[in-house]
Amino acid sequence: MALDLFIMQKAKLTEGPIAPSLIRMSVPMFFGMIGFALFNFFDTKFVAELGTDPLAALSFTVNTMLIMFALAFGLGTGVTASVAKAIGEEDDIKVKRLTTDGLILGVVLATILTLAGYPTIEPLFKLFGASDDLMPYIFDYMELWYLGVPLIIIPMVGNSAIRAQGNMLIPAAIMGVSIITNILLDYGLILGNWGFPRWEVFGASFATFISRLLTLFAALGFLHFKFRMISFKAFNINGMFRSWWEILRIGLPSILTQLIIPIAVASVLKFASEFENGKQLVATLQTGSRVDFFAVAVIISLGTVMVPFVAQNLGAKRFDRIKDALKITRRFTIIWGVLTTILFILIREEIGPIFMKEKPDPIFFQYMSEFYWIIPYSFVFRMLFAVETSSINALQKPVLSGILTFAEMIVIYIPLAYALGNSVLGYQGIFYAFVIATSLGGFAAYILNKKLLSIIISKSE
Repeated sequence: MALDLFIMQKAKLTEGPIAPSLIRMSVPMFFGMIGFALFNFFDTKFVAELGTDPLAALSFTVNTMLIMFALAFGLGTGVTASVAKAIGEEDDIKVKRLTTDGLILGVVLATILTLAGYPTIEPLFKLFGASDDLMPYIFDYMELWYLGVPLIIIPMVGNSAIRAQGNMLIPAAIMGVSIITNILLDYGLILGNWGFPRWEVFGASFATFISRLLTLFAALGFLHFKFRMISFKAFNINGMFRSWWEILRIGLPSILTQLIIPIAVASVLKFASEFENGKQLVATLQTGSRVDFFAVAVIISLGTVMVPFVAQNLGAKRFDRIKDALKITRRFTIIWGVLTTILFILIREEIGPIFMKEKPDPIFFQYMSEFYWIIPYSFVFRMLFAVETSSINALQKPVLSGILTFAEMIVIYIPLAYALGNSVLGYQGIFYAFVIATSLGGFAAYILNKKLLSIIISKSE
C-alpha cells in the first residue's frame, strides 16, 4: 500500500507549475506519436514500392484499422478519465479495480471482434469499394491482422491506465520499441531484405503482429510489477460490472465518436474510388492522412496528456488549473498549426515522389501535390478540435464530443464531399470539403468547451 500511494502522489497533477507539467508529459508522448507516424510512413512507403495496386489495397484496410483503433482508443479514454479521477480523489482501491476490470473488458471486446471480423473480410471490403483484383492483397494483410486484434486493444487499455497517473514516459517507450521493431521487420519482410523472405503485403501484417505482441507483454508487465495496478483481491462480478459501467459511461460515447471517423472515411473512399484514376485518388487520401499526422502529432500528444491533467484537477476541484492549462495549450496549438501549414504547402511537390521511387506514378504524384496545396489550411482547426474534445472527455461529457464529431464528419463532410466532388471542382471537391468541415468543427469545439467549463465551475460554487 505504501508503494502504491507513493507512486500516485508522485504522479498527481493537481500541484506545481502547469506548463512544465504539460511539457514533461507531452514530450515522451510526442516522440511516441512521431514514432507511430514514422511506422505509418515506412509501412506505406515499403508497400508502395510493390506498386499502385498493393498500395490501394493497403489504403482500404485502413478503414478496418480505424474501426479497431476507434474501439481501443475510446475504451482507453474511458479508462484514463475514470482512473485519473479516482487518483484525484485519492481512492487507491478504486484505481486498482478500474484498471483490472478495464483490462478484462478489453479481453472480452477483443475476442468478440476477432471472431466477428475474420469471416467477414470479403463482404466488408467489397462494401468499402475494393475491386476483385485488390482482394488477394487485402486477404494477405487482414487474415493475420484480425488474429492480432487483442494485441491492439489490451495494451492500449493498459497504457491508458498508466497515463492516468500522469506517466507518459513508459507508454511512449513501449510504443517506441514496438514501432522500431515494426519498421525493421517491415523492411525485411515486405521487400525481402537482410535475408528475410519476401512476403510483401503479408510481411507488413506479420511485422505488425510481432511488434504488437511486444506491447502486450510490456504494458501488462509494467502495470503489474511496477505500478501494482492489477489486483484480483476481493474480485466479484457485480464490482466488475460497476467498473465497466464507470469506464463505458465515458468510453462508450468516445468509442461511438471515434467510429464516426472510419464511417466517414469509408464513405468518402468509396466515392473516390468511382472517379477516373480512382486507385490513385484512394491511395492519395490515405497516404496523405498518414503523412500529415507528422503535423498534428505534437498537438495530439498535448491533447492526450490533457485528459489525465483535466480529470485529476476535476476530481480535486482545481478549476483554476484547468483554465490555465487550456490557455497554454490553445496558444501553442495556434502557433504550431500556422507553422506546419506553411511548411507542408512549401514542400508539397516533394511528398508524393518519396513513396514510389521504383515504380513512379505521375497521377499519384499530381494528386499528392494538389492534396497538400489544399489540406494544410485545416491544420489549425483540426489541432484545436483535438485539444478541446480531449478536455471535454476529461470533464466527463464525452457525448458532447460525439455530437461535435458527428456534425463535423457525417452532417457536413460527407454531403459536402459528394456535392463538391460532383461539381466543377471534381475530385478536388473532396479536399475542399474536408477543410471546410474540420474548420467549422474546430471552432465549434472551442466554443463548446469554454461554455462547458464555465457551467461546471458555476455549479460547484
